[in-house]
Amino acid sequence: MAIYHKLPDLRIVPAESVVLHEETDPDRTTRLTEILRRDQVLKNPPVVAPLPTNGRFVVLDGANRVASLRALAAASLLVQVVEYDEVQLDTWNHLVTGMDEVQLFDTIRTVPGLTLEPATLRQARNRLATRRILGYLINPEGHVYLLRGGEGLRDEARLLNDVVRAYKGMSQIFRLKADSIAELKQYYEGIAALVVFPSFTPADIINLTLVDAKLPTGITRHLIPGRALRLNYEISTLMSDRSLEEQNRKLGEFVHQKLAAREIRFYEESTFLFDE
Repeated sequence: MAIYHKLPDLRIVPAESVVLHEETDPDRTTRLTEILRRDQVLKNPPVVAPLPTNGRFVVLDGANRVASLRALAAASLLVQVVEYDEVQLDTWNHLVTGMDEVQLFDTIRTVPGLTLEPATLRQARNRLATRRILGYLINPEGHVYLLRGGEGLRDEARLLNDVVRAYKGMSQIFRLKADSIAELKQYYEGIAALVVFPSFTPADIINLTLVDAKLPTGITRHLIPGRALRLNYEISTLMSDRSLEEQNRKLGEFVHQKLAAREIRFYEESTFLFDE
C-alpha cells in the first residue's frame, strides 16, 4: 500500500460537454438517481477522455452516473479525465439466462437488416477478429450462428442495440469474456445463448460520438490505471450557480485535505471484491 506518484486528474466540467458512447440502463439509472438524491455524495466519478475538438469529453465508464446526475439537474459534473491512449479497451460478451432459447432466437431473426448464418466456432472467431461479421451467437448445445448486417459503424451500432433489446429486460445478463458454452454451463443455469460482440478501437468510440450513435450498454470495458474510487464528494456544489473556476478550486482544496490527512492510497495489486 502506497501513495500513488500521480494523482488522478479530477475536474468539474459543464454537464453539456460530456457525451456518451453507450446507451444507459434505465433501471440502474433510476436506482442510482435515488441513491444520489438520498446520500448527496458521488462515490466514484465517471471517467472521461477528451475528444479531439470542441472541448468535449466522451464517457469511458459511468454512463449511468452521468445520466443520474443530469436527472438531478446537475449543471456540472465531477469527472476523472484520462488520455485515451493510456486506457485499454476491451469487450464484454453477454451470457443470457432465464429466457426461452427459441423465443430469443426467433426475436433476433426478426431484426430488420440482420441475418443469422450457421458456422463453426473457429469460423466465427476468425471472421469476428477481422470485423467481417457483426458478432455471433452460441446456443446451449454449442451451435454457432454468425450475425451479419450493417453498413458502417452507425448502422452496426443500431443492429447491436436491436439484438440486445431482444433479451434485455426479459432475462438475466452476465457480462464475461469467455466464449466456451461448455465451460459456462458448469457455472450457470438456464442458459438461452451467449452473445459475442466485436472488439472496438478508441477511434470507433470517438467516431460514434461524432455521428451521435451509441453502443448497447454493458459491452465496452475500459481498463483504467490509477482510477479514483470512493471519493464521496458532495454533489450540492454541482447543482450550484458557482463558476467552474470556483467549483474546481473547491475540488482542489478537497483533494489537498485528503492528501494531507493521508486518506489517499494507491493499491497496485490486483484484487477480488466480494461486496460489489
